[in-house]
Amino acid sequence: MRVFLFAIFVGALTLSAGSAYFFFGQKKDDPLVAELFRYRQQVDAVLPKAKTGDVKAQFALAGVLKRANPAFRDEEKALFWFRKAADQGHVEAQFRVGEMYAAGEGAARNYHRASEWFQLAAGLGNHPGAQFALGDLYFHGRGVPHSYGRAINLYRKAAHKGHPVARHVLGLMYKEGWGVDLDLVEAFKWFSLAIPRAAALRVWKPPYDPVKEREKLLKIMNRSQVDRAERLVKAWKGRK
Repeated sequence: MRVFLFAIFVGALTLSAGSAYFFFGQKKDDPLVAELFRYRQQVDAVLPKAKTGDVKAQFALAGVLKRANPAFRDEEKALFWFRKAADQGHVEAQFRVGEMYAAGEGAARNYHRASEWFQLAAGLGNHPGAQFALGDLYFHGRGVPHSYGRAINLYRKAAHKGHPVARHVLGLMYKEGWGVDLDLVEAFKWFSLAIPRAAALRVWKPPYDPVKEREKLLKIMNRSQVDRAERLVKAWKGRK
């Protein structure tokens, strides 16, 4: 029965709530049916305004379509509405469009297009997530020329705004000497600044652990280096 429901959910999206109720029975009969009803209610709440060009409604609609249960998620339409909002200058939507092109969601994967949208959000919008994402493209040479220099500049911009992954990656770059002179003091500083949001780091990339990375540094740094690093961290945290 559940397989049958999955097969016809997509078609059900074009039905009115009343029609869906007729086909599926009462909401309490199946959790997925109840979820479908909630999904349709969320779409119906913002679709009319989105069609009139309301940028907030367009962004909200795209989010509903993107986050929906995989059984009735519509990434192609999500990308369409994110782009509608992005074309009107919505910075977060520009970032989301870049993410979707980079991941191949709603369209074929296209790192070059992703870089263009990240550039918009990172530059004019000063968006830390877009700055980090664009830096990552330069780091790996995806859709843009490989450049550690550009990558670290973008990572640094994002890190200054508190982006935890950017801070951790800067720590790795200074620790390994990727695109910069090897500098254990700077590496220690960036790992330390990433620690308060270590949980977010583990969600993004489980192997990233700034606590363990800093512990590794403590085994090879001398007392003078540690003291300098701790002063840098203290000075950074004192900025307000």
